[in-house]
Amino acid sequence: MKNVLFLSGSQRKDSFNRRLLNNLAKRIEGKVVIDMVKSGEVDFPLFDQDMEFNPEIQENVFAFHARISSSDAMVIACPEYNGLITPFLKNTIDWVSRLQYLNSGCANAFIDKPVLLVSASTGWSGGAVGLPSARTLFGYVGCHVMGGSITIPNINQHINEFEMVFNSDYENLINFHLNRFINVLNAVSC
Repeated sequence: MKNVLFLSGSQRKDSFNRRLLNNLAKRIEGKVVIDMVKSGEVDFPLFDQDMEFNPEIQENVFAFHARISSSDAMVIACPEYNGLITPFLKNTIDWVSRLQYLNSGCANAFIDKPVLLVSASTGWSGGAVGLPSARTLFGYVGCHVMGGSITIPNINQHINEFEMVFNSDYENLINFHLNRFINVLNAVSC
């Protein structure tokens, strides 16, 4: 079975995007091995080249680099902050992408990795306005970003006390993109 890393661009423990990732992971359980990055597991300082050789920071970055490297694909939840991806997500990618230049034993963790972008927001866009910046970033570091994405506007209207509940239109959209993602992942030899 293929390994899929799920990463939320939100640091908030109970963020809508984190909850969306959990919903998506449940839908594909048994088809892939889920590696869900929990809130607080990735905690890098703001990227600064002067800090790249700090042993504590390097150890944490190496560990997350290894986790991304060992995944066959990623599902990335990209909250929208003022029309762009979150500083947390950008900073995480910046740190991990630098290791190939600092250590000859570290390859590019992102190269040729299929990525499905998803987003949810309480507003009208569902985070879609920020996804072009995510596409640019993940494409730049070498990922194969899926052509379609899952965006859920007015997410608070789809949440009851315990779970996310979607109408048939959203169910069809979500299932279409997840099935396509699984098909692409299974067609890729890793």
